[in-house]
Amino acid sequence: MTTHPLDIAVIGAGNIGTAMAALLSRSGAQVHLVARGARLAEVRTGGVTLDDRGDVLHARPETVARLTRPMDAVFLCVKSQSLAAAVRDNAAGIGPDTLVIPMVNGLPFWFFATPHDMGDIPHLDPAGDLAALLSPRQILGAVLLMTVRMEGSRALSSNTPTLSLGPVTEGADKPRIDALIEVLEAGGVRTDLSEDIRQKVLVKLLANLATNPLTALSGAMLEEVGQTPLLREIATRLATDFRNWATIRGFDLPGNDWLVDLMIDAGSFPTSMLQDAQAGRALELDAICRAPLALSRRDGMDMPLLAGLIAEVETHPILPLPGAALPAALDGLLTHTASPKG
Repeated sequence: MTTHPLDIAVIGAGNIGTAMAALLSRSGAQVHLVARGARLAEVRTGGVTLDDRGDVLHARPETVARLTRPMDAVFLCVKSQSLAAAVRDNAAGIGPDTLVIPMVNGLPFWFFATPHDMGDIPHLDPAGDLAALLSPRQILGAVLLMTVRMEGSRALSSNTPTLSLGPVTEGADKPRIDALIEVLEAGGVRTDLSEDIRQKVLVKLLANLATNPLTALSGAMLEEVGQTPLLREIATRLATDFRNWATIRGFDLPGNDWLVDLMIDAGSFPTSMLQDAQAGRALELDAICRAPLALSRRDGMDMPLLAGLIAEVETHPILPLPGAALPAALDGLLTHTASPKG
């Protein structure tokens, strides 16, 4: 146990970063929020706000443009394509004993890490920056189950945040991890230490891969994907292809009945990729789509429907597609796959 408040940094002040900064601030930790541009000025002036089903939490973490001294733990709450830049810019805040928690969607760059090597996954760390700046022993894999979206400067959540953490290799500092989990629990984040964080990563990725790019193309809410026959068929076929690849890697992922129930239970909620598409931001295609597709091909398999969906999303400069163009695009997608329904 630590005898002093933990210094915890949250890099990124979007929906997840805002929520985490607000939650951690009520734990007794010293929270440092790294933000940029207009968002930096906004948070310095007004703090951060999380509205959790009407329970409003407001906090004023120390807000900076970059970290200047080592933290006990750093949560990376930026898009996967921005991870390397975030780590480079805040290298002064990451010492050899700092726990680093990448809170990203999709396949993580550390998935094949060993004690001495970060491993290699196409698209995720092309310049090798993350492998050079971080040690596998200090990384905690993370799977966050929390529906969060921004409304102005306020983060809105509709469920209790649940976080699974797990060392990505041997040699992790167990007392530091225990102290961090205690802080997270005190902040209201239901947290567990997973013995197989990679399994949990792939379960979440199954849902993300099957829904995120499809909703960015169609504009559909998760509930709508689960309830609309054509959208549901595309989503479940995407999931089947991904599940088949995961099986040859030794992972047993839940079936399509679970996926459909998950989508319907989510209600009228936009995926993170749909939120990005509507805001004109870059999409997380590398981590959620391109990396799994490349690995499946490297393993002698393919995901033709996913490849067709990536191409469709890349073709259109404005997403979601307008209603008149959408039916033909969706019908055309099914010609890319011969996967059995499941």
